[in-house]
Amino acid sequence: MGAVRAGTGASTAGLQWVSAAFTVALVGAVLSGGVLGDLHGRRRVALGGLGLTVVGTVLGFLAGGVAGGVGISVLWAAQAAAGLGAGLVMSATLALVASTAVGVVARDRGIAAWAAANVLGLGGGPFLSGVVAERAGWYWLYPPIAVLTVVVMVFGASRALESSAPEGRSADWAGQVSGAVGVVALVYGVISGGVSGWGSVQALVGLGVGVVVLGVFVVVEQRSATPLLRPALFASRGFSAAGLAAMVVLFTIVGVVFVLSLFFAHQEVPPLGIAVRLACLFGGNAVASFAAARLQAVFGPKVVLTAGLLVAAAGLVALLGTTDTSGLGGFSWRLLVTGAGCGLVIATSTAVAVQSVPGELAGMAGAANNAVRQLGGALGAAVVGVVFAARLHAGAGHADAVHTCATALAALLLGTAAVTAVLLFARRAPVTA
Repeated sequence: MGAVRAGTGASTAGLQWVSAAFTVALVGAVLSGGVLGDLHGRRRVALGGLGLTVVGTVLGFLAGGVAGGVGISVLWAAQAAAGLGAGLVMSATLALVASTAVGVVARDRGIAAWAAANVLGLGGGPFLSGVVAERAGWYWLYPPIAVLTVVVMVFGASRALESSAPEGRSADWAGQVSGAVGVVALVYGVISGGVSGWGSVQALVGLGVGVVVLGVFVVVEQRSATPLLRPALFASRGFSAAGLAAMVVLFTIVGVVFVLSLFFAHQEVPPLGIAVRLACLFGGNAVASFAAARLQAVFGPKVVLTAGLLVAAAGLVALLGTTDTSGLGGFSWRLLVTGAGCGLVIATSTAVAVQSVPGELAGMAGAANNAVRQLGGALGAAVVGVVFAARLHAGAGHADAVHTCATALAALLLGTAAVTAVLLFARRAPVTA
């Protein structure tokens, strides 16, 4: 983020939208990708999503050659295109894993591996961007991503077995549009509130429209014969707990990465050095994601999910021991612990969500858990960035601002762990198809 700020002159709000444009578009596409995959084939949807990702990389590279506010706007468009593609790919690939696995154990292992692969992608991104930003410019990050995506299209997705489940499904365009508009408006309202004040017209309109349109989305889905998201899913305590935990954890990850990127940039840490520090977070995340399937087999997914929230909270509490002069050693183990806890939750939440509903709703449950999780990611940079900026504006140092964000996130994780434990270990309400 520091390199993008230096290259474009973007404000904190502008930088928030670089992240939010991707995640908001991803949220809108995840549920759509699920139903489109059912109707038209998951392999085709995955290939289409990869194609959109290539479009996003081209726009991202072009954004580096445009000065000022226009450049950051082009970058937003690039991130949105890439986010749409990522959402389609995530839904299609998860559905392929769930539909081809034989038995619950194989499905859990496949989902854990799928989650770990996502985490490895997230963790590898900072390394690649750090190297490229130091040697060329941040916008040169996009060409290698485009090449890698084309390779995956040719040698990976194009050779996958086709899979679909069109019976009784429809596109549910009213649900798709109302859901996407509601999420975009909600995130816009949050970012506007931090920049212009929570009583500003932009914030009030954004939040108001978001709440109203998401309410419309709920009504539309309740009345739809073939809903994009069946509201009855939330009658399952396990599904609701998994969605809440997943949303809070990705909210935490994105928020931590956003504020620490700005903190390290303020310390004048070079981009590659920032990537190395953040790699500790993603490294712990990846290792825990791969270990999650084995831990679930020993302790059960409910225990692993709840424990992950507690471990992540402990890592954030440990961050309170850092200062403005803390180096790699001061952050490494703290971010490893935080990442490990988050990894356990990410890898386990989808399995819990899928297992908590009847088999005919498993695909929808997985896509919905994905969407809820990504909504947390969309709000993470916006909300935590607002808190960070407010502390700096009040005269606090950068380390104090990081401590405030860490304290708030730790409290959120602990509260989520308590609610999740109650939902998971109490008797669950049945869900009907």
